Amino acid sequence: MTSSTPLAPSSSHPERQPQAQALSADAHAWLAGLPPRYQPLATARRHPHIVNRLCELWATPTDLPAYMRELVLSSRPVRREGFAFEVLTELADLQALVDEMQQARP
Repeated sequence: MTSSTPLAPSSSHPERQPQAQALSADAHAWLAGLPPRYQPLATARRHPHIVNRLCELWATPTDLPAYMRELVLSSRPVRREGFAFEVLTELADLQALVDEMQQARP
């Protein structure tokens, strides 16, 4: 049976776009431009959609801290596993870099 009415989302989150399965060309360039210590390579492998979004937000540093907080302090359902330790470590390193960038801005 076909319905013309879209199904309501099953969670309290707004309807999400499908997650990217690969890094964008811009994200590849962004990764290569980061100092090696801050390159989130495990995150890129496991969660390319996150690295694509980080790349997009890097140009607008005012939005970046909120996204970083959202990643680490999620309000998503408890049944989710969360990030692997190596991904959390990379996100923490990137957060430190974002903090340094924010402090360096006049």
